[in-house]
Amino acid sequence: MLVIELTRGSNWQEPAETIQRRECDTDSIDFAAAEALHWLISTQKNAPCRGATHYRVLGEAGAVVGGPP
Repeated sequence: MLVIELTRGSNWQEPAETIQRRECDTDSIDFAAAEALHWLISTQKNAPCRGATHYRVLGEAGAVVGGPP
């Protein structure tokens, strides 16, 4: 299982703050990244006050992928 996070900061590798996180019931990194991007765009549109700037996908060993670049 992977975890996706919405973050705030200058990049996704070293965020200043984690805004929200949730489990993504999949082992597909591509699916989790697509879901995370959709969640980020939706949050930026519907709740801009939260200040989400990036997403990242976490596996057991830490961050796997994130964006936008």
